[in-house]
Amino acid sequence: MTITPTPVASYPIPSGSNSRSSVDPTGPVPRLEVHDGTSLRLYDLREQAELKAEFPAPGPEWWAPVWTAPDLTFAVFGTGDGYVATAQDGTELWRQPYGTWRVDRWGYVLFTMTGPDRELRIWLRLPSGLPDATLFLTLDAEGRVLARSVLECGGYERYAHLLLDADGEVIGVDVSGGSGPTTRHRLRRESGALVLAEPLPQDAVPRLPADRDYLDADSGNTRCMTVDRRGRDISWHAVPSYEVTATLRLSDFPAPGTGDCSVHNDPSISSLSGFVDDSTVLVTLHNRYDEGAVLLFGEQDWREYSHWLADPATGALHGRLEYPMPEVDYVLPLGDGTWLTQEWNAYRRWRR
Repeated sequence: MTITPTPVASYPIPSGSNSRSSVDPTGPVPRLEVHDGTSLRLYDLREQAELKAEFPAPGPEWWAPVWTAPDLTFAVFGTGDGYVATAQDGTELWRQPYGTWRVDRWGYVLFTMTGPDRELRIWLRLPSGLPDATLFLTLDAEGRVLARSVLECGGYERYAHLLLDADGEVIGVDVSGGSGPTTRHRLRRESGALVLAEPLPQDAVPRLPADRDYLDADSGNTRCMTVDRRGRDISWHAVPSYEVTATLRLSDFPAPGTGDCSVHNDPSISSLSGFVDDSTVLVTLHNRYDEGAVLLFGEQDWREYSHWLADPATGALHGRLEYPMPEVDYVLPLGDGTWLTQEWNAYRRWRR
């Protein structure tokens, strides 16, 4: 059942002291982001990694999050005391302080294009000063505050995310985490601010089945895939009904310790799974974390991984991917027939 993938490209990761890298697969071309405390560099991953933009960092906090504007004219850095927007030449465009709030844990920046002229709007989440409320600021492209909206939908300990419709307009807020239940409400505008309205209907925005995590969707958003939160199976669903159309269970793989599952003793299905293209998905198995072995016996927290191709229409396995190098852990399907794997100093791109 083994499948030998074909290498497509290799992208060395520009290294530096305390640098970190990630890949954004959502655009027309996947993009590598490298942040090292002195700058954020963005590379389009084509046949080679092509430098697309570079933004000098306003400070040495290499760990802080950063968000880039859709047209790459500026980036918003989460510094030690506020959000800072910086142009590619290093010019500070605007700054929005947030007091004692820790942006590395709770920071939130959203870009939307609104109105007939598709004007840029920037949404920032900030502390409201109230125990059960959150503050959203709406800014224009120059950083001018257009509206302040205090929403009674959860405070510091909860995640609050704005929801968009198919046109990219803000229509609601989703609040989760902490000790309270997940809530989802419609928003309406009053004098430039946002006000919580009635609960959103079930089909207003995509909603996950209760015990499953969303993984990915096909190019037409007609089929999506979810994973059981205990890693026991993957299911494919028709969108928007979420009717299950196919399921792949752990029992459909070879028995642990045998054949192509010889590296596994107690496997589960990982969230590192997604659509390679509309007719093929990549599914990752990994051994479960053995907390007792680590804490009591000092064993390393090491999880063996294996990667498999499957048919999303039927859930049938095509086979296990066998790479020319050992110990491939991270994988990112790109939806165009290729996927990425990561080594310590490079990303590699593959196809079947």
